[in-house]
This record gives sequence, C-alpha cells and structure tokens, in this order.
Amino acid sequence: MNSVTLVKKMGLLVLACTLLPVVATARPEPASGGFFPCFNLAGLPRPVGENVIVTFNISGSSTGTFTSTGIVGTEMDVIHRDGSITLHGSFLFTGSVNGSPEGTMLFTYEGIGNVNGHETLRFVGRQGTGGLAGVHANLTAEGLVGAPSPGCDVSGAGTYTGQVVFAP
Repeated sequence: MNSVTLVKKMGLLVLACTLLPVVATARPEPASGGFFPCFNLAGLPRPVGENVIVTFNISGSSTGTFTSTGIVGTEMDVIHRDGSITLHGSFLFTGSVNGSPEGTMLFTYEGIGNVNGHETLRFVGRQGTGGLAGVHANLTAEGLVGAPSPGCDVSGAGTYTGQVVFAP
C-alpha cells in the first residue's frame, strides 16, 4: 500500500469517527396518531388448504406524528379456518413527520386480526427520501376494518403509537 492510499484511508477513518457521536446522539422520540386505510381487492380470494388468501391494494391517510399526503401499497391476508387472520404488507408513505419537510418512507408491517375486524399491527419505517431521509420508525397499531366506503371494498380506522428516530 503506498503512502497516498494510506493517507486517504486514514482520512476516511477519521471522518467516520467524527460522525459517530452525531449518530449516537439521535434519540427516539414518541410518535402517535391515527390511520385510515382503504382496501380494494387485488384479485379473487383463493383457497389454499384450509385457509383463504386475500390480497389487497391499499391506500389511505394518517394523522398525528406521521401526516400523510398519500399512502399506496399492498397487503396479503391469510384467513384461517378458526377465523383468525395473519397479515403482512408494505406501503410507500408520502408526507411529513413532526412537521418535517415532505418526503417518502417505506413501511413494512405484519399483524394479526379476526373476522370481527379487529387488527393489531407492528410497523417498521425506513429508507426515507427528501425530508424523511434518515428517519426510522417502530410503531404498534390497533384498528378496526369493516364496511365498505366510497371507493373502498373495505375501510378501516385505528391508532398508532411508537418511536421515531431522526438520524442525520
């Protein structure tokens, strides 16, 4: 290794070490609010063994810490013979967090529900762009889904709580 390469590598190491305290000081902040999903069938429900698989296109809005101007994604529900439901999905959130400039953020989630419409979910948000670059979220949500509403095969409402981190 020549001396120029060694100096460059040492310079990068010093830069990385100076940034470490900044990342370490990013503290979780509380997050809470409401969400209002709209579900439209993405295809016909299909039986698989004793279960039924249902895939939805989702859209909706949110209020509170995460204020959306758009939410678009997909969800897959597995309805079990006993009436329990396991589900997972992902969506692209467009909006702001605690009044930040607008950006986008990818959310993935999983949860459980039942045929009475109650759901408990766990959300993870990451890969922010624009005003949401460096934002990470861990949220827990509860809600009810049920009757159709204009433009939705099934609609719902719920609340979320959790933590958000604004990493530089």
